[in-house]
Amino acid sequence: MRHVRRWGAVYLLLLLFLGSWLGQFFTQLSEFRTEQLAHGQPFVWSEYWMAFFSSTFENWQSEWLQLVFQAILLLGAKHWIFKVDAEDMERLEAKIDAIQDRLGLPTPPPGR
Repeated sequence: MRHVRRWGAVYLLLLLFLGSWLGQFFTQLSEFRTEQLAHGQPFVWSEYWMAFFSSTFENWQSEWLQLVFQAILLLGAKHWIFKVDAEDMERLEAKIDAIQDRLGLPTPPPGR
């Protein structure tokens, strides 16, 4: 559960990314087939893949790459900014563990 809380935003972003990419795939596929039929040309997967990846890279360049870059920066900043807090918390936990050992109390399992 700790992993999900820490990386949940990344998983949500990945899910949104894959969902939008899948939506783009089917929408563009329908449009490409309609355009091919309108011009009396057969549907060719290799031509579709070229068009699909071309538009995908245009979208990534302007939209998703910026968003992913911002998410990575924010997560990195979060870990950098709160590193001191984490170190303080580790020192406190070590002191509590030492007190519990001296008193002969059982140590609770990690994560509690």
